[in-house]
Amino acid sequence: MAREDRAPGALAELMPESWKSVLAAFAAAYGTGLLALIALPFMVAANMRTLQIDEAAAGILSSLEFLGVFITSVVFAPRMARVDRRRLALTGAGIVVLANVASAYWGTYESLSVLRLIAGLGAGLALATGNATISNARRPERFAGWMTVLLVALQTLVSASFGYIAESWGQPGVYLALAGTVLVLMALMLFMPRSAPTRDFPESETVIHGRLPILGLAGIAILVGMFAFSLRDTMSWAFLTSIGISAGLTESEVGSLLAQSALIGISGPLLAALIGARFGLTLPLILGIILSGLVTYAISQSSNSASLYSTAVLAWVGIYWLCVAYLTALAAEMDINGRIAAAAGSALILGIAVGPSVGGAMISGGGYGKVGHFNNLLVLITLIGALTAYRLLRKSRNGNLAHASADPLN
Repeated sequence: MAREDRAPGALAELMPESWKSVLAAFAAAYGTGLLALIALPFMVAANMRTLQIDEAAAGILSSLEFLGVFITSVVFAPRMARVDRRRLALTGAGIVVLANVASAYWGTYESLSVLRLIAGLGAGLALATGNATISNARRPERFAGWMTVLLVALQTLVSASFGYIAESWGQPGVYLALAGTVLVLMALMLFMPRSAPTRDFPESETVIHGRLPILGLAGIAILVGMFAFSLRDTMSWAFLTSIGISAGLTESEVGSLLAQSALIGISGPLLAALIGARFGLTLPLILGIILSGLVTYAISQSSNSASLYSTAVLAWVGIYWLCVAYLTALAAEMDINGRIAAAAGSALILGIAVGPSVGGAMISGGGYGKVGHFNNLLVLITLIGALTAYRLLRKSRNGNLAHASADPLN
């Protein structure tokens, strides 16, 4: 029987099997779990200006928040097959809303050191449920692609509005805007499936999924790859404004570039959704990792070139989210229960938490050029991790197919 939310004809081949699940997973994983990352440049600038603190102190607040995201997403990753995902997502989002409202009204450095950790703990709950939901799709790469289209649309709105909010209302305005955004998106989480679905579609359509363990070689490889990818990207993202100022741009011009980059960036996940059914994972994944690394390398080397900086920033969002969509889809295909996908999201957040401190130490010790060299090493590590995981997934998949064909009951 055809699903009621699938379009007829050729268009159906491009659509996810459940828009409700896509919207719920987006609201939980990206609209709540990663919202602080999207707004990070504005939060850091607002905290520095309001509290009169330096980059190191502002970076500690960000690290605490993403450490909280990491802790809860890791704790709940192995439990995704047993928990009530809808309740967990809504609980996490509620914690984020309350913590951001409290941050707006009690925004001292000491208070934020506790409140940002609490906000991160709630965001981690939502992130784990959203990432695990991707694993239940027939075509995870298509599901993740459309989910990321929605994310880039959100990033466009955040980039266009949060700069103005920060300039007009400062630190309290930014935190209230974060709370309001999550509060609106909580309505979409009501569509979240409560648990992993039973096999309600033919086995021939599910053999692309694996049942690989998190602590096996394939699981460790994808976790290392995701961590290296995230660490590399966040080293440049955390210092994007300072690099732009060194290149001769103002803060408002950097914000404008980010908004344009987000708008252009819709093409990245859209391409991931469109080409997923035709080209699978391998080629887009390799190209995405390499191109994403080239963009951050260019940014790290652009402190004396406004044109190079502007070009790299405009290309950043689309390439980044295309690559994230395919890395997430690979993790999702490795385990139908969603444990590896949830753990991969945790590895991504760990890289985000570590990135600012590593990048800051390298800039202080050797300048932006040193960041560029480490950037290239992390690109190589990401490629090795992703391709190792994919090779082992194919080996497992081929073994499942051989077993199925040899089964006399099949």
